[in-house]
This record gives sequence, C-alpha cells and structure tokens, in this order.
Amino acid sequence: MSAPVLAVVVCRDGESWLPGVLAALGEQSERPRRVLAVDTGSTDRTAELLAQARADQIVDDVLTLPPDTSFATAVADAVALGKRRWADPGRWLWLLDGSSKPGPEQLAGLLATPDPASVDVEPGKLIRRAAFERLERRPSPSPRENARGGVLSRGRLLRLLSSPLFVLLASLLAFALINALLTGRLGTGLAGGRLLPVADLATTWRDYLAAWHPVGGGTGSPASPSLLVLALLGSVLGGPSVVVSVLLLFGVPLAGLSAYFAARALPVRPLRRAIAAGAYALLPVASLSAGQGRLDVVVAHVLVPPLLAGIAAVLRRSGRQWLGTVCLTALGLAVLGAFAPLMHLALIVLALLAHVLLPGENARSRQRVVGLAALVLLSVACLLPWPVVVLQNPQVLLHGLGARAVEQPAGAWMFALSPDGSAASLTGVLFVLAAAVTLAITRDKRMLPAAGLVIFGWLLAAAVDGSAAEPVAGGVATVGWTGGPLVLVAVGCGWIVLQAGRPKTPEVPRVAGIVALSVVVIGLVTSSAIALAGGPLGAQRPLAAPAGTRLVLDPGPQPARLITGPGPRFGDDDLAPAGSAADWLRQVDDDLQSTDPGPVREALAAVAARGAEFVVVPAGSRVPELGRGLVTEHERLPDGSRVLRVLLLSSPVKLVGPDLARQAQTEPEPAPEARPLAVAAQLPNFTVRVSEGGAGRALVLGAENEPGWYARVDGMAFPLATAWGHQVAIPLPEQAAEVQVGFTELPRTALLCVQAAAILFTLVAAIPGRRRKTGLQP
Repeated sequence: MSAPVLAVVVCRDGESWLPGVLAALGEQSERPRRVLAVDTGSTDRTAELLAQARADQIVDDVLTLPPDTSFATAVADAVALGKRRWADPGRWLWLLDGSSKPGPEQLAGLLATPDPASVDVEPGKLIRRAAFERLERRPSPSPRENARGGVLSRGRLLRLLSSPLFVLLASLLAFALINALLTGRLGTGLAGGRLLPVADLATTWRDYLAAWHPVGGGTGSPASPSLLVLALLGSVLGGPSVVVSVLLLFGVPLAGLSAYFAARALPVRPLRRAIAAGAYALLPVASLSAGQGRLDVVVAHVLVPPLLAGIAAVLRRSGRQWLGTVCLTALGLAVLGAFAPLMHLALIVLALLAHVLLPGENARSRQRVVGLAALVLLSVACLLPWPVVVLQNPQVLLHGLGARAVEQPAGAWMFALSPDGSAASLTGVLFVLAAAVTLAITRDKRMLPAAGLVIFGWLLAAAVDGSAAEPVAGGVATVGWTGGPLVLVAVGCGWIVLQAGRPKTPEVPRVAGIVALSVVVIGLVTSSAIALAGGPLGAQRPLAAPAGTRLVLDPGPQPARLITGPGPRFGDDDLAPAGSAADWLRQVDDDLQSTDPGPVREALAAVAARGAEFVVVPAGSRVPELGRGLVTEHERLPDGSRVLRVLLLSSPVKLVGPDLARQAQTEPEPAPEARPLAVAAQLPNFTVRVSEGGAGRALVLGAENEPGWYARVDGMAFPLATAWGHQVAIPLPEQAAEVQVGFTELPRTALLCVQAAAILFTLVAAIPGRRRKTGLQP
C-alpha cells in the first residue's frame, strides 16, 4: 500500500550504507508515496547509485546540493522540489540518512502512532509536512536571524547560478544568440537552402487542411504533417515562421537541454551529464544542417535523445505511469515523423530490436508488446494520412522534407560524422574518438546497446548515401543527406562515454584531462559556429515576380516549376504530383530549351492550357525569339531572369467548342492556333451557368485529372473526361445548364478526424496524473 508520505533520504558519501537503505524502502509493508534523495556533495559512487535507483524507480528524483548543506536545508529543498513536481507529495515527511536502518514495518508503525506535535528535523523522524512548512515560514525574532535568512536565499541563488544545468543553458544560449546576431539571422522570415519561405498562420492552416493544392498543375496529395506542427505551435508562439526561426537559431540550446534530461536515468553526476549534453548540442553535422535550412535534421537533433530515453522507459517500465510514458513517447515520435520520416522509422526499428534482444519477465514482456504496439500505432495515427504518401512514395524516406536539392555523397566521411567532408564538420570525429577510447579503456558490457546504436546509425547512413532516387515532387535523381543517421551515431557515442565507470588502466592526470576537455570544447564551438554561419540560410527576400500562375525555368539541373500565387513555400515540394504532372513539367522544360521553334511554340501552348499567364526564363534563354508572337517581355528580375507574358488564353477554366473538344480527346496538347473561351472561375470548386450550345462542347480545367474531381449538371452527377492527355474535362449538354465542379473533401476530412482523435487521446493520456491515494486518508 502507498501511504501519503514523502521519504527524504539525505546522503553524503553513502556508498557503503545507501544500498541497504534503498532496499529497506522497497521492503516496507506500507510504502511512501514519493521518495526523494538528496546528495550533499558525495565524492564516492553515491551519485551513480542514486541514478541507478532512479532508473529502477526506487527513487522518484535526486537533488544535488553543495557539501556544506545542513540536514534541515536538504530536507527543505527536497520538500520544495516535491511540491513543484507533484503539488501534494504527501502529508507526512519521513527523514532518513546513513544512521537509519528501517525494518519492513517501521513506516507502518510510525503511521500507527504518529506524534502530531513533533517538528524535530532529525533522521528517523516522521513529522507533518504542514508543521515543517510552518517552521520554515516562522518569522525571525531578531535582525540577525533575518540577515541569516537573506544569506540563505542568496546561497540558494548562487547554487542555482553555478549548477551544471544553468551553466549549460546559459552558455548554449549565448552561443546561439551571438551566432544569430553575427550572421544577421535574428528574426523571423528565414529561408534558403532546403528551407522554402514559411507562410503565415492562416495560409499554413489552409494548406494543411486543403484537399487539393494548386501546386505543379494541381494535386490531391495530402500535405505534410509538418505544416500541422508549425500551425499548432505557431498559434501559441506567434506564427509558423517564429517556430521555424526558434528551431534553426536556437536548436543548439534546445538539443543540449533535451540531451541533459534524457540522460537522467544514467548513473552519472550532473556535471558529466552537462558536459556530454553540451558536446552533443554543438554537433557539427547538426549546425551544418541548420545553416542549410534542413529542418528535418534539426528536429531530429533535438528529439532523438529524449525519444530514445522514452523508448527505453517503455521497454522497462510498469505500473501506473506506464500509459503516460507510452503516449508521451508516441507523441514525440509523431512530431519527429512529421519532419523526418526516416528517423521515425529508424526509432521504431530500434525499439523492436531492443524488445527482441533484451530479456524480460513474462508479465513485463507482455506489457512490452502492448506498449510497443501502442507506440507504433499511435505515432502513425497522429500523422494520418501522411503515412499513406510515404508508403506510395518511399523516396520521401530518402530525401526527407524541404526544397528539392542535389546532394553530394558522403562516402567515407560519414565515419567522421561529416555528411559532406567540409572542414567545419570534420570535428565530429571527436565523438567517434571519445567513444573508441572509452571502449578501449573501460570495456564495460553496459556499453553494448550504445555500441549497437552507433553501428545501426552508420548502416543507416550508408544506405541513405548509397541510394539514389528522384524526389517526390520530381527532379534530378539524387542520394540522400546523411545528417539524420549521423545524429544517431553521435547519440550512441555520447551514451558510450556516459556509461564509462572507473577505467581499468591508470587514470589520466587531472591537468591533462582539463586540457583535453578544453581543446574539445574550443574545437566544437568553433566548428559549429563556422558550419552554422556558412550555410545559405538568411532573411527572406521580398518576392520579385508577378502574381498569378507562372512557369519558372530553373537555371540549374532541376525541371521547371509551375507556381500559383506569391511563390513556392514550405511544404510545396513535399506534395506528391498527380498523374503525369512531373513528366509533363520535365517535357515542357526540355521543349522550352530547344533551339527549334516548333517544340518551343507547342510548349507555350501547353503552358497556357494549364492556366499559366507568365513564363520566367534565364537571361540567356531563346524563348522570346523562338516563341515570337506567343510571348512578350513583361519585366526583368534583379537576378537577370526575364518574365515573359503568355499572349495565349491562359484562364484556369476554358470552354472549348465541339471541334476543339474532339481534338482534345486525341492530341497530347493544344496547338498554338487553338482559341478556347475563358470562363470566369477559379479552381478547385466553382459553379457556372452555360448557355445553349452545340453538341460535344466541354469545360477544360487547367489541372491534372485524378480521382476526387466531380461535376454536377443541374444537380445530377455527370461523368468526367480527359483533355490533352491529362487535364480534367467536363462534357456539356446542348441545352443551357448550371454546372457545379469541385474536388471532394470527404476522404481527407474523414482521415483528419481520425488524426485529430488520435492526437487528442495521445495528448490527454500523456499528461501526468496524480496517483490515487491509498492507505491513510487525510
């Protein structure tokens, strides 16, 4: 049974007696509701023993205080921590230290005959928490005692300011802030590299919820759930661009904090945890990725350590907090999967491997299976319907999210934790060297899981580096970027170092250790700053292009873009094109680069049939000369590109007569001489009234014909047809009629409802609840 008691174990060099006290706590017939341990400057293995007890859930939390802390102050700080964490840690305080040897019935006996008036803060005592707090709040009878209270407050403040966690956070924040100021990136509206401009909050919500997107000729492909994450967080933090800026500019301190708290279960002193977390935060491959606008790697850098710790907790934890741990980890996995699908899949595979390879009791094994199943299913359900896109387009796993790019293979540089061999990223080899030296010196079997993680990360990086595919939105076939898998390798290396106990060889002199640590810190800070500052990420420039639909020829190797609206934005290149849209864009691009007037003029007619009003070509393009009569120069952009206005009819909805409609059924594209009529309508949903006309006429939409389009004529469903090989056509009756055209939202809405239910359940279940009270009632 659990009694409303907060047990406080005050330790100082307790290696000899602490295991016995902890074991006695677990054997109590009535166990305390919470157990807090306070380590007051131990120099032996006390910190490691307490960390292991916390991992085994014998101790709820560990508080580290300076060696000069008195017993009463240690108890007061423990009570304050208990109230912050649980609001009501218990009505009674049970005080223990090295002189305490509680028998199995001791707590039950103390509760049976309590002394309500006792306020003696001594080991072995059971006192009321309310009486202790009144004692703490008692007014001082003399100025001297008031002064002493002030000194105590200043002392606590100094301990806070000198704590490893505070120093870690302050140092990393200063690094991120100085770097952002020096590079001129401090602010919102960042873009560059693989980061396309991020839209405002309303547009981001609309882009995510829409069933049809006017991108690349139109597609009904679901939008990436990364838009949902940015929209949800942006609703609180001031907009999606603010969220992106925080991730890219302050990913270093965020990763340091996440790594520090993720390592709480390891038997390691806070100072060592802070040093390891700081090194991980300054991982060069992560800084390099941030400077190149690779949000997927930045999110993985922040989330992988706590998610690995969460998976480990799911594998070993049982009891009342089990469901909350499963749901919180599933929620984090879903956020990771929204930006880095490959890393989401990798962590699921690691969880399954750990379940198979790690032994467990029958009851715990059954709970493991349920927990892992919930972990996988909930994290996937929170991403619906995006997992369907990933299954249909597995190249999303290879390339991740973001603007299309041609990657360079990492080759053997990946073994130095460098994705491209750049000088700034080569200091990642320090992680590998530290892990290798630790393994050679310590040779501890506890390091095997961490070593397995390193090997898994390198194998995954090799698979990404050795596979080439065309991006989901079309373009040049390319290998993937190894940044995400190398984050796994770095986590494994740090885990190996933190697992190191006492070396089996003579210890390194203290001065040499300090010098080596200083060299590593300086190297990581310098290389990370250079890597972060050297990327193309920068403030978003005002768009210098005409509004409306336009075809933009890429001066590099990528095919043309068909853009509707202000310009390409975050999420556009993650949409799977419909039908043959990617092939059509590639063919149009090739034709417009031809030196023959015939293909150029046919391509311009095809572009107009898709509703494009402009064509943007590089400065040296011959399209203006070869397409004379079909285009005219509209303006020149600052980069030298020429904006050409298409003189052909370029309405997104056109009415074609019977002869042209019959031609549209057999020809792949219209001739430049074709003369349809413009219809005042916008895609995807519109209603128009057509007058009486000849048999065989049709409405032609500047969109790919894919499942989801529907038409109703005078309220009755009407069959669709295909025009110019791939566009939507609606045959019209001879008589006057009202025509309603749209793209169905029912399947998308249904999946969004399932997703919303999954997110709501996971979020509510992840909120830590108060334990049910048993034993003595208040």
